[in-house]
Amino acid sequence: MKILVCARGYNSYSEYKIGDFELDQAKALKNAGCDVRIVSLDLRSPRRRRPHGAKKFALCGMRCVTVNYYCSILPGSLEDKMGRYAAKKAFSIVCKDGWKPDIVHAHFTEIASAVCDEALMIGAKLVITEHSSAMNCTSPKETSLRQALYSYPRADKLISVSSSLARNIKKATGISSDVIGNIVDLSIFEELSEGSSDGRFRFVSCGNLREIKGFDILLKAFSKLDKNALLTVFGDGELEAPLKALCNKLGISDRVVFKGRQPRTALACEYARSDAFVLASRSETFGVAFIEAMSVGLPVVATKCGGPESFVCDLNGRLAEVNSVESLAQQMTYIMQNKNSFDGKKIKEFVVSRYSPSNVADQLINTYTALLKDIGS
Repeated sequence: MKILVCARGYNSYSEYKIGDFELDQAKALKNAGCDVRIVSLDLRSPRRRRPHGAKKFALCGMRCVTVNYYCSILPGSLEDKMGRYAAKKAFSIVCKDGWKPDIVHAHFTEIASAVCDEALMIGAKLVITEHSSAMNCTSPKETSLRQALYSYPRADKLISVSSSLARNIKKATGISSDVIGNIVDLSIFEELSEGSSDGRFRFVSCGNLREIKGFDILLKAFSKLDKNALLTVFGDGELEAPLKALCNKLGISDRVVFKGRQPRTALACEYARSDAFVLASRSETFGVAFIEAMSVGLPVVATKCGGPESFVCDLNGRLAEVNSVESLAQQMTYIMQNKNSFDGKKIKEFVVSRYSPSNVADQLINTYTALLKDIGS
């Protein structure tokens, strides 16, 4: 089966990358025996300095084509038109040797809107997986809704990464979607955490330092905990300085460490010596960070913000109310006081049975196979 994965591009003058979600899926499908190629589109503004145009490269043994066009600075209709032109160019390059995909699998609204016409033009079945927080509400912003209403009806199958996202998409667009969670590359997070070795309870958190991730709520909740608790935060963003100032104001700077953006290997090392994971998001379509933490056996504290309700339960953690300092502090305290009631091995087994690459790849291949059978029937 020939699969063309259509992804976000994060390209610069020094490197060519694609989104983690899309790459993890492409690798899993390749490992499952599919013939996989990748098209990535970087449609951001010129302030994201990068070469304009197309480039071929290899990634994890797969042929890739990336196209960089400055689309986001254009008015709506021109932005969409330029995105589709970028997709046409990328498809012409990736299929130049006569290779023709059976399935075009696009991720995120912007990319799906750009590639959907080209997928139909070459006669491939179109699958769209939606991850975007912009669609995780009943009233999306104009650009996201416009692109969704253009691409979703053209898809042979629409997939949401959580039940909450599927419900919001249905309310906003009237279109139903299947639910298949994100693939999580568990190979880096194989070893079970042994927890803190110094007698202090170590919380760890990971996410972009932006309003949507709720780190202000987390820091305020953490300030209410026993002073024996420590917190390590991974991630960067525009709120780094204000959050550090908030730590000073709350008197917790000596117990909170900001590590910045780090590779997954660094996260795995920190998780191995931590006792629990916490993130106070205001909105999550899924929540890969939680799954990665649970894959080493850590219990988690999440908020009822969409994605986490699909997988956080009494076995593996606790759920707090969104934007509630008191609720989050209460659930973090519960985890601290009941640490020994959580079985790390069972938490890991829960994750592997649902979100391992092989498990999710099987679900996707079954979806593809059903669509291709429709052609022959």
